[in-house]
Amino acid sequence: MKNKNVRGILALAVVTALSFGVIYGSHTFSEKFAAENTQTAQEGQSEVLEELDTEGFDGIEKAVKTSDGYLVTVRTKGYGGDIVMDVAFDAEGKTVTKVTVKEQTETEGVGSKITETEFLSQFEGVEAPVYLPGMNVPMTLEETGEETPAADQEEDLLKDAVLADGDYIAKGQPDDNGLTDQVTMTVKDGKITAVNWDSVGEDGTKKSVMSENGEYVMTEDGPTWKEQAEALAQTLVENQTLDVFTMDEQGKTDAVSGVSISIGGFVDLAKQCMYEAAGIVTEKSLTLADGDYIAKGQPDDNGLTEQVTMTVKDGKITAVNWDAIGEDGTKKSVMSENGEYVMTEDGPTWKEQAEALAQTLVENQTLDVFTMDEQGKTDAVSGVSISIGGFVSLAQDCLNQAAGVETPEETPAETEAPEDGTVVDGVSGATISSTAAVNAVNMAFDFLNAAK
Repeated sequence: MKNKNVRGILALAVVTALSFGVIYGSHTFSEKFAAENTQTAQEGQSEVLEELDTEGFDGIEKAVKTSDGYLVTVRTKGYGGDIVMDVAFDAEGKTVTKVTVKEQTETEGVGSKITETEFLSQFEGVEAPVYLPGMNVPMTLEETGEETPAADQEEDLLKDAVLADGDYIAKGQPDDNGLTDQVTMTVKDGKITAVNWDSVGEDGTKKSVMSENGEYVMTEDGPTWKEQAEALAQTLVENQTLDVFTMDEQGKTDAVSGVSISIGGFVDLAKQCMYEAAGIVTEKSLTLADGDYIAKGQPDDNGLTEQVTMTVKDGKITAVNWDAIGEDGTKKSVMSENGEYVMTEDGPTWKEQAEALAQTLVENQTLDVFTMDEQGKTDAVSGVSISIGGFVSLAQDCLNQAAGVETPEETPAETEAPEDGTVVDGVSGATISSTAAVNAVNMAFDFLNAAK
């Protein structure tokens, strides 16, 4: 009898414990669920009903149908690297309800302003597509299937271009032997009739002549450098387009029989000639007016404002300076020299790196040399480890001033919005970042149109 009572008490205890566990677990789950719902509500998200298939749509990382409409996650290229954004739409997939920047590495105090409410709130309640003043609505993903690479966009500039009659010349930079690549081109009746590629020294020495005299030998039994240059020129005249010159990573081509030299210099200079003939303005074809120019960014968290000054003389960049200056005159360059702004214990100071960038621009006369990774850093200049996005952006502003080209924020909004589009304002001084954000919204909108 006693054992039965004990067993009964134990059974009751187990049942009680299990019941308490279930109740506690349910309570904990309810609290967790409620907390998650609260967080979701605070973040402006709604219940996910269905995940959409994004395969085949470059840049669309995720898309879901929600109880309120749709939410699309987009990745696109900005100025300093990739920008990842969440774009929410209404149930019709037409009206933008909210835009959030999840990831970005844009220039601090300039492009990074796309994360601020002042910029993002413009998209709430507007109908897509959206675009900046004076900007054409981007071609849709449904039409292209993917984003158009910048290189392809550049080539498109010459598509169906009309070339004006005349003689044109484009020159590169002197090589280690003091020889400067140059291409001359003649256009008659709108057609390229003559092309010449050579490399010329200050004393008039020509690579073509040297190759014929045996002073510049490619191979013992193959075509001379002059013969290969002439073959390239003839191919351009015959085809009237640079599209035929496909190149590998070493800048070589198998499109022209017998040509084994790197042809990147030829293609680049021939393109400049064609741009000039077509009246297309690019950085390399800009005529810089002599003078002193200055471009400033926005103050950073320390109250320092980036600025680039540039001097142009005889149409060439002769001096460049990059610094960050406070309202009291404090300079980052001076701070770095005094040990108040230290990059590394044994590496170049910030000032030394800034000077290396400036000198590289003076030597090359173009910003094309400053290739950047997603963090805005470059391996194009030895010893430079700092982010250079601010320098490049402000230097471009100075070049625009010298060339008489209006900066995007000064360009009047002459283009009217399409009937089904909305105009939004970009971040001042951050056209590339602003455009990337606008493109992301349009990519999300186009995806929904194609997916529905």
